[in-house]
Amino acid sequence: MLKVSIAPDGKEYPIPTAEENEKERQLLVQITEEQRTKGRKIVAVQGLGFVGCIMATVIADATDKDGNPIYFVHGHQRASKRSYWKVPVINSGITPVSSSDPEVPEIFHRTVVEKQNFRATSEESVYSLADIVVVDIQLDATKPAFGEAEKGYCDITHFREGMRMLGQHIRPDCMVLVETTVPPGTCQQIVKPIIEEEFTKRGIDITVNPPLIAHSYERVMPGANYVSSIRDFWRVFSGINQKSIDLCREFLTDVLNVEEYPLTQLDNTNASELAKTMENSYRATNIALTLEWAKFAEDIGVDIFKVRDAIRMRKGTHDNLLRPSLGVGGYCLTKDPVLANWSMGALFDLEGSLSVAINSVNINDTMPLHTIEIIQKDFPDLKNVRIAILGVSYLENVGDTRHSPSETLVRFLRKDQAVVKAHDPYVEHWDELEDMPVAKDIASVLEGTQVVIFAVGHKHYKDLEPKDLIDMCKTRPLIVDCSNFLDDVKINKYKGLGCKVRGLGKGHI
Repeated sequence: MLKVSIAPDGKEYPIPTAEENEKERQLLVQITEEQRTKGRKIVAVQGLGFVGCIMATVIADATDKDGNPIYFVHGHQRASKRSYWKVPVINSGITPVSSSDPEVPEIFHRTVVEKQNFRATSEESVYSLADIVVVDIQLDATKPAFGEAEKGYCDITHFREGMRMLGQHIRPDCMVLVETTVPPGTCQQIVKPIIEEEFTKRGIDITVNPPLIAHSYERVMPGANYVSSIRDFWRVFSGINQKSIDLCREFLTDVLNVEEYPLTQLDNTNASELAKTMENSYRATNIALTLEWAKFAEDIGVDIFKVRDAIRMRKGTHDNLLRPSLGVGGYCLTKDPVLANWSMGALFDLEGSLSVAINSVNINDTMPLHTIEIIQKDFPDLKNVRIAILGVSYLENVGDTRHSPSETLVRFLRKDQAVVKAHDPYVEHWDELEDMPVAKDIASVLEGTQVVIFAVGHKHYKDLEPKDLIDMCKTRPLIVDCSNFLDDVKINKYKGLGCKVRGLGKGHI
């Protein structure tokens, strides 16, 4: 029976057979040899998710002083039912991710079709051809109890398998650059021993050829400046030995805009790994602080967003105060404090915990429940209440639903037996809630609804005129603003049309 991989749009792509894999292996060797004759180094990107696929295009787009490509990029994605579809989609020059950044489709077409120096494959032998491997595979944190992040841990099974695959294939002089956010200690205590073990099995003398391993974390922001957030942004890096550091610096200098955004070298990979997890723990804590104060503001009739604007006038010390919202989602702030907290005991055998960071995760994870509390001020019993959720991604103007607070919102509204419909212009299929359709026609979601939740600040929603929304609803619904997506002018328009309006942190209404 033919195995297929199903893309988010429902299109099916056949997974390669053994015979097709053999042809692919031969083709990879041929392509690599041709590229080397052009003087290009070979990079393999492991994992073509939200970071890996864009990082691959940025590497392929890098040129020397004469405008010639420096690298040829093989992007590797496992031949699984869930993700293989990315290979044929990328090889047709089409982006596998949804974003409002116009540079995303442009850079895919430029590197795949025009320059022809980026190609995707599911064949793992590709790693034996690489001079550099960039690791962008998923490494998640598991939180077994809702609102109790202190019980969280890191399951590194799949990550170990990925590192073992590299150890079985890469040449001794190949540099492995870990870009995935990992618990502090990962490169030294997980990656290095695994690759050393596999090198030894292959007869490679690790005293003569020690593994070359570096770490440099991305700060990707998959929104309107998706590509630029990888290419035109500051980078921190380090390596497990001096040669790894030197090779990593050379590579990052080739592919990133280091003239405007200089590199920062830390002493070792433990420091670089800690920097990423601490950086995101800081942001998570900053948001958790604003969420607590938003509740306070609601109770005393204050608009927390106007207060925040006033505080942020103190440039250089307070202008980085973040905003409260429905909750915190995405792949970083929801897990990075947990990764670091887990590593203290699991990798360093230390007692204690990162209690402030972990408590911030708990506040942020449970924040969507406050939106339900806001709704219940007008609908104490949510059974059969018709609710429309506008936005299911975790961030405005992107299609990424990983750890979206809208997911928590939907799950708990359903527990209360509310009738929930959702719309998102960027999401084709909600992987985390497969039984929850995401409509493309906003009118079908709004018609007859009793509650409209502005959950995500997509431009599509911010541009909606109140009268147009009410005309689609054919009701006078309760409007709930989850993060200052509606200014006072629009709020008054809704009220003038007979709607009641409530909002997170908006005590003044």
